[in-house]
Amino acid sequence: MALYNQIDLALDTFPFNGATTTCEALWMGVPVVTLLGDRHAGRVGASILQRIGLDDFIAETPEEMVDLAVTVASNINLLRELRKSLRSKMLASDLCNGTVMARSIEETFLKMYKKLI
Repeated sequence: MALYNQIDLALDTFPFNGATTTCEALWMGVPVVTLLGDRHAGRVGASILQRIGLDDFIAETPEEMVDLAVTVASNINLLRELRKSLRSKMLASDLCNGTVMARSIEETFLKMYKKLI
């Protein structure tokens, strides 16, 4: 985890996004740029970023991802602010609220069950 102190920006993997590594980077104050894929494995990064209000860090094309990464990496003030605020953004989000996440899963299962009966 200490190595995250040497990283300014993380690039999400594709076509299969990170999940644990994305959350670890954000928890350690390292912003992540992701490419929105066309299936679950390629949309996890976007889902995580949306949950903490970092929609602007989601690219829709590889070219956009490169441009976005260069823009973010060049903005030292933004990186400094994110380093200080990402952990609190995560703590305030549904990602770190087990009750909210469990209720959401329960509601989804109930909807699926009702479709079956």
